[in-house]
Amino acid sequence: MRRILLVLALLLPALALAAPGRAGGWAATYLDPVPAAFEAGATYTVGFWTLQHGTHPFVGELGKVGLRFSGGGRSVEFTAVELKEKGHYAAALALPEGEWRVEALQGLFDPFPVGTLKVPGALTVDPLDPRLKAMIPGYLSMNGGKDPWGEVRPPGFPRNGATPKPAAGPAIPEPAAATVGAPAVWPYWLGAGVLTAAALAALVVRRRVRA
Repeated sequence: MRRILLVLALLLPALALAAPGRAGGWAATYLDPVPAAFEAGATYTVGFWTLQHGTHPFVGELGKVGLRFSGGGRSVEFTAVELKEKGHYAAALALPEGEWRVEALQGLFDPFPVGTLKVPGALTVDPLDPRLKAMIPGYLSMNGGKDPWGEVRPPGFPRNGATPKPAAGPAIPEPAAATVGAPAVWPYWLGAGVLTAAALAALVVRRRVRA
């Protein structure tokens, strides 16, 4: 029994420490206006916002942020630099011809699906989950209408209680699709529960054998 308790004492804290990256919830990525067309070998700079819960900047060291392009057995990553605004980043990129699945690298959070890019061609952004879209004004109302940004802000976020009109030129893409729900902490504690149940079962069997 002492051995079982010792194993649990070692494993449970390890599982708990594995969860902090998820414990803060999830994040979503919003794109700034992108070029109407992409050409092979040309260099482009793409701006985007990485926001925890899809509504506000992450507080602390987020980690590596950037864009990942995958397709045809290839995968290319471009690391982003943080801009003046909180949660605002930009990545310079150049891609060869092909069809690329685009993901945003969100540091501590899981990669976020952005859309599909054809080179030469255009970026098709995944539709925005309506539940995420509904959370944007709710976040501002909970903070008395205040937000972390000034005039430069994520696309679709209200300014002075009103939703800004799209700027002239290429259409502002909808933020990429998001899966809205509880933080993904449960797999870690599910594993802890399985280990605990297994240990208790072993203890019961051991006592029955002795009896």
